[in-house]
Order: sequence, then C-alpha cells, then structure tokens
Amino acid sequence: MATLQQYREQRPHWSYSALNQFFNICSLQYYFDKVEKLPKAFTPASLAFGSAYHRVMEWVALSRMQGHQVKPQEAADLFQDLWGRQVEEDGDIKYDDETDAETSAKLGRDMITCAVSGFDPEEEVVSVSEAFCVPLRDSTGVTLERPLLGEYDCVVRKAGQVKIVDWKTSGKKWPKAKAGKDWQPTAFLMAYSLMRGVVPGFRFDVVTKTKTPALESHETSRTENDFMRFVHLVKLADSMINAGHFAPSEQGFYCGGCPHQTACKTWHVAKTRTVVRMAA
Repeated sequence: MATLQQYREQRPHWSYSALNQFFNICSLQYYFDKVEKLPKAFTPASLAFGSAYHRVMEWVALSRMQGHQVKPQEAADLFQDLWGRQVEEDGDIKYDDETDAETSAKLGRDMITCAVSGFDPEEEVVSVSEAFCVPLRDSTGVTLERPLLGEYDCVVRKAGQVKIVDWKTSGKKWPKAKAGKDWQPTAFLMAYSLMRGVVPGFRFDVVTKTKTPALESHETSRTENDFMRFVHLVKLADSMINAGHFAPSEQGFYCGGCPHQTACKTWHVAKTRTVVRMAA
C-alpha cells in the first residue's frame, strides 16, 4: 500500500484539509499555498506543535498495535525529544505572546501524558497512519477528475466494532456540535466505505492546551446524503478554482497566524494590474 506522500506525487488530488482551507479558512490562502506555491514566511507554532504531537501519538499507537503498552512518562520524554527536533527543522517558528519553545515543550509533555493515560485498554489498534486514495463520484455516477486523498491517524476495534480515531489538539474545549459539522469525518468515512464497503464509527480524541490538559472524545457518524453533499462541495470548489475565484477572509480567525500575510496585503494590487493589462 502506498504512503500518503506517494499518493500525493502521483496526480492532482483533493484532500479534506485543502477543501476545508478553501471554504472555511481562506480561499486566498489556498491560492497562495496550492496554486502559486509561495514559500511560507514562517511556520505557525500550532502547525509545528501539532506535527510533534502527532509523531508521538503515532509511535504510541504503533507500540500498542505490537502489544506494548507505553507508559505516559515514556511518551512525554519522546515528545520532549521530538519537539526539540521540530524546532530545529522548522527554523522560524512564530509563537504567540504567551508561548515559546520552552513553554510549548512543557505543555506538550502534559498533553501527551493526558492522552496516553486516557487510552482504553480494551481497544485493539488495527492500523496507524493508513493512507487512502479513492475516486469521487457525483449523484449521477460521474467520476470527478481528482481523487480524494487522506490518512487515518488510527483505526481501532472494540467488541467487533471498527472506529476511525483522529487526534486533535485544541486551545479550548470543543462545542458539542462541532464534530457533527466537521467535514473530516465525512471525507474519511466516505473513503473507508468506498474501500471496504462498510461505514465504521468515527471519533475525535481532543486534548486541550489548557493549564491542566483534558482529554475529550467526540463521536460522530455520517450518511450517504452527507457523502453526496461533500462531493457536490468538491465540484463547486473545482469550478471556483478553474474560474480563478479566490478572496481573502478579512476577519478570519486564522489571519494572525497566516504565513502569507505580506502577499495578501498586495494581492489586490497585482489583480488590478492584470485586469488593466487585459483591458488594454
């Protein structure tokens, strides 16, 4: 089975994160990232932190799959090591006013300890970081040009029931309705059903970045109607991108941490010059 990176290199594709970026974060940020492929001015601290967190959780899950129950202290020590490497690899990390590399290291250790302590010993780990690539078909049976790519953080089984588990970190507790509205379960459950013919369960395991981290589990499900709606959104995104319809999200929550702020400030100037040249 191919890795996520190998799938990415094979052909143009869609992913949940790209679709979410286009519609829910900022379509202009999508343009800078995916179309223009501009270099990032810095690495947001949340992105670097999330990468280190996921690498530790992946190791823990793999260890569980092999029959080794990792102790919270082991996982916390690994985070300390991997976070140090992450800081070196990413270079220019942009922190907020209340954090730095040292405080992030302590927070990460506490969060990993919380996550590992909350594992259900009766859950069997079936797979870890399993990549997928599936075709997208609309309600008429027409296959879209670009397939859907992604990677399940972890797939578990308990009492015969299979469930996809996605690891998240959050600055605060999630609202109860968030999991039901999120597009990631829709994309992942649809992909799993296309690959295996069944729709499993889905759960977000969220650890908060609070003074005392807390583990929350948010379970959700999707229907065939949700899958069709998702495919329609993909078709809409394709048409908007082909038409060059990108716009900044001026009051977006993510603006402060966006690595394309300089390009965004001058985006309208470049667009105006292009229109003038075309008119001439």
